[in-house]
Amino acid sequence: MEFLSEWITNILLFILLAVVVELLLPQTNLQKYVKMVLGLLLIVIILTPIFQLFSVDANELLHQATKEADRNNSSIENSIENKKIDIQAEQRAYILEETAVQLEELTQKELMERFNLQIKDIQLVVNDTFDNTASMENIMESIDGITVVLEEAKGDDQTAVEVVQEVKIDTNEGVPKEDTNVIDSSVASFLSDNWGVDMETIHITVERGNSGNE
Repeated sequence: MEFLSEWITNILLFILLAVVVELLLPQTNLQKYVKMVLGLLLIVIILTPIFQLFSVDANELLHQATKEADRNNSSIENSIENKKIDIQAEQRAYILEETAVQLEELTQKELMERFNLQIKDIQLVVNDTFDNTASMENIMESIDGITVVLEEAKGDDQTAVEVVQEVKIDTNEGVPKEDTNVIDSSVASFLSDNWGVDMETIHITVERGNSGNE
């Protein structure tokens, strides 16, 4: 914009100067030649931007064009890489979710029969060796930890009304307490055997009734 303003200003100043010179020149043959020279100079001033355009170093133009192309290519590569990372993350999440479903299907029935527990949630933690294209067996080798949330199994007869029977309470005897640590350890051993992973990698939380997590 600054160049355009300067260019227009130069044209106007030159025209003003040419008018003054023409007024000061005597009416002789010299005036005709002066007008011709002034006309040529005016043409040169008008064409100055074109002359400057052609005077630019071709190597500099090539360098600028190459630099701009590299910048665009870098932006495209970054965009592709980001999309690739997003796709891999989605694949990773999907595979882990499917793996968790398969693990649940392997143990759910026997878990209910032996411990009266059912799986509420499974979260898998994998290491850097995890591969989206790996098989189920290889995925299990990449697992660093499995967090399992269990809850008491609820059968279909839970809503049925049971006959109230006489209950006798002996205040002299203590109420037997369930050793949750032993049960949790047994469940962890059971899951470890069925899933083919180390028992130390399994972290169990059991939700029993309204008592919350134990």
